[in-house]
Amino acid sequence: MFRDQEFGADVHSRAVTRIQEVRTLRIAQFPEDAGPMAHPVRPASYAEINNFYTATVYEKGAEVVRMIQTLIGREAFRRGMDLYFSRHDGQAVTCEDFVAAMEAASGVNLTQFRRWYARAGTPRLHATGEYDAAVKRFTLTLTQTLAPTAYEARLREAGLPVEDGPLHIPVAVGLVLPDGSDAFLEQTRVLSLTEACQTFVFEDIPAAPVVSLLRDFSAPVQLDFEQTDAELAHLMAHDADLFNRWEAGQRLATRVLLAGIAAEGEGHDWIPAGFVTACAQVLEAGLRGARDSAALAAEALMLPAEQVLAEVVAGQGQVIDPDAIHRARTRLRRYLADVLRDQFEAVWTALATGEPYAPTGEQVGRRALHNLCLGYLAESEADDLQTTVLPRLMGQLNHSDNMTDASAALGVLANLDLPERETALAIFYAKWKDEALVVDKWLQVQATSRLSGTTARVAELMRHPAFDRKNPNKVYALVRSFCAANPRHFHAADGSGYRLAADFIIELQAMNPQVASRIARSFDRWRQFDAVRQGHARKELERIAACEGLAKDLAEVVANALR
Repeated sequence: MFRDQEFGADVHSRAVTRIQEVRTLRIAQFPEDAGPMAHPVRPASYAEINNFYTATVYEKGAEVVRMIQTLIGREAFRRGMDLYFSRHDGQAVTCEDFVAAMEAASGVNLTQFRRWYARAGTPRLHATGEYDAAVKRFTLTLTQTLAPTAYEARLREAGLPVEDGPLHIPVAVGLVLPDGSDAFLEQTRVLSLTEACQTFVFEDIPAAPVVSLLRDFSAPVQLDFEQTDAELAHLMAHDADLFNRWEAGQRLATRVLLAGIAAEGEGHDWIPAGFVTACAQVLEAGLRGARDSAALAAEALMLPAEQVLAEVVAGQGQVIDPDAIHRARTRLRRYLADVLRDQFEAVWTALATGEPYAPTGEQVGRRALHNLCLGYLAESEADDLQTTVLPRLMGQLNHSDNMTDASAALGVLANLDLPERETALAIFYAKWKDEALVVDKWLQVQATSRLSGTTARVAELMRHPAFDRKNPNKVYALVRSFCAANPRHFHAADGSGYRLAADFIIELQAMNPQVASRIARSFDRWRQFDAVRQGHARKELERIAACEGLAKDLAEVVANALR
């Protein structure tokens, strides 16, 4: 996974690739770390090995490799890779062999770092900072905590030892001065946090800085750091680390959306003018900036996913309300679409060049921003949706010379409650029905639609000729997309989403228990919801558990969920 990520970063934009990796980690892996099937990158024991082909093993495993590179540096990491290959080519190799090669090549002791392979859960990093103007000194205090998970409970029940003690966390930090420059000549310093709490002192800092923590997401942790809206806006505008520019915007957007969730999505008083101004500036920079600006703007204007917001809410000890989260996120999108309509229109027009498709990084970025603008324009409550935006969507669907644009148009249309939606879906399927991977996209956009009636539509598609429950890709495209990527409908208050999933899991487990158990993981966080949803989820989990001849893969997942 790490090698694949590095290839993508070299071929495309390194910053955009990193943003996409972290988004995937937060949507897929962080909830796993907090759920009943939590496990480390290398579990000490397991009931069914098939249940450990997971986001933790792959995505978090890649982060562990990346942290080693961050701690020892890219040159030493390359020497370590060369040594690793020379020592172990053709062998069955362990994690210890890999880390030992890195230690030998770099001279860095990674004994404590090895705990990352044995510990489950997502660490929390708490940060505070203080500037003393009289002596030009900035003091940063970092505290790490790691709450117990279900994994440790299972180890204790089995009489196995439990790893404890603080982790070795690489914290890449920059200090951004009021003029936007970096306080460090090298811009970023990597701090080694090895204790539960450590204080780091920086001398000769000419002015109170805004701290840029975890640059390039240097460790897979949850950050608790109180920064003002003005400080986050300063990082959005000036941070030399492009990932943290995006991260500052995501933190600011999350703050706005949490206020919207508290307001139950009503009105728009909870949307600060400064946030709207920042979005407008990002949009302008995406059109006028450097090579990667369009791609970065597209990522920055993509609001935090509903699954990520749910984890933030749960992390604050609150009950997850998927309807409130959906309302707030949709209301914010529509507000931005209306207030910034002229800007979205201008950027869309400027990027609608009609140039022939080319798989270059620059074109990829322009397409991403062009399609994002079209999506926002379709959200606008202006009265020209039918006369202006809809013809653009249909034209792009029917006449684009690349699948990126065609599928983007279909994704927008799938969320519009208009007769043209069905026309678009029929046209797309008729054109691509013989291309299996494209049909997967067709299934997915319908499974993830926010429109009412989506649950019934998924049930209907299960009987469509395009769907084959014996084909895992088709199951993932339709059923897992619905369960994992459509929280509003999967977690419907009437239990219909849970019931649909349970019916399918029970039927599927007899022919493909591995895929059935992966879909069942969608129930992992059921205890974080309200009592009504918990009751529906428990009922369906117990119904699955009561099945005669339940496959071992599925039995482990359900038993841990009900534990």
